[in-house]
Amino acid sequence: MTTIDATRVHSSSESAHPDTLDAKPRPKGRKHSLQRGIRIHEDARRGYTTRKPSLYFDGRSYEYTEDTGATFEVVYSNHDSKDPADRTLTVSSVCDGHAGYLASYTTTKRIRELFSTCIVDAKGDVVVALERLFAKLAGETAHLTSGTTCNVTVFDPVQKKVYIASLGDSPTLRYRKGPRGKFRLVWKSDDHDCADPTEVERMVRIHQQHGDETADADAVVYQVMNGDQPTGVWRNRQTQCMLHSSFGDLHNNYYPKMVNTVPRIYTQDWSTLQRSDVWVQCTDGLLEWLTHSLICIQPRSDLRVPEIARHLDQCHRHPNVAHSLHEMQIESMLRARLDAHPTRHDSTREWVESTFDNHLTKVFTWDG
Repeated sequence: MTTIDATRVHSSSESAHPDTLDAKPRPKGRKHSLQRGIRIHEDARRGYTTRKPSLYFDGRSYEYTEDTGATFEVVYSNHDSKDPADRTLTVSSVCDGHAGYLASYTTTKRIRELFSTCIVDAKGDVVVALERLFAKLAGETAHLTSGTTCNVTVFDPVQKKVYIASLGDSPTLRYRKGPRGKFRLVWKSDDHDCADPTEVERMVRIHQQHGDETADADAVVYQVMNGDQPTGVWRNRQTQCMLHSSFGDLHNNYYPKMVNTVPRIYTQDWSTLQRSDVWVQCTDGLLEWLTHSLICIQPRSDLRVPEIARHLDQCHRHPNVAHSLHEMQIESMLRARLDAHPTRHDSTREWVESTFDNHLTKVFTWDG
């Protein structure tokens, strides 16, 4: 008989989980552990939505943010197996909402409620469980006009695996110390967005299947320019959206299945010899930086991915690494803006914090 014990559950207030969010989350986030050995650092910033009034979800009031997430444990026991040992899975989700908060909050709430059933139905196969979880979430959010990305990362120490299911552009990144003791990126989940060649190919095929037989990448997406300077930001020509892989977003489905709800699922080994690795799961606010003119803020993965490695060199032993990464990101933008535009009245920390996107960042390390 296969049984499930999901009684040991933790959901953090900093992750804006609809069930447990404090009205005023602590500004420095927190560090905590679920199962022995895995240390979780997390922090959230409201960014530009600090100007928005409180929202109401599921009978409660929250400070406005569109980035939500949950962290919890599921203990899976398969008594029919030759190896009946319990497996304690640490499950972490982040959702980056857009065009409203409802899809993000709904998805986060349902992930915690559905995952236990999905892992039992999948007989402990995490990949199959994630496939079923996302299929259920797609059905439950199909009617929503707001949208959300979704990243669910599952740590399985017994099998020495990390599983990542990613829909949209909320990534998981893996950093490792090199021979000289400096962190470097060794793996990152791909973004489902209009800059991704595979995603663009999918959208082009859908155009062609619906009569637009001459459609190609140039006809479907374009790169935003700042004068004659490419920004690295790509959008769909018809909707002006940066991504079409998400939950909700009913109004963007101008052709059937143009909005994709099937995640990309990855499996990573996390052996004893790799226990010094640092895993970062985040909404895309962590990957923002200044535009090339150093005036505005935009997604800048090309710059931020290596900068996060340099910041980890300095802060990987801090009490809360996620909080430190946010602080160092702010300081990096502020210094560059002050150097380039020292006389502007808005070259201030307050401008950075009230202009960049919502942030939800979790950092996972092994302390055992």
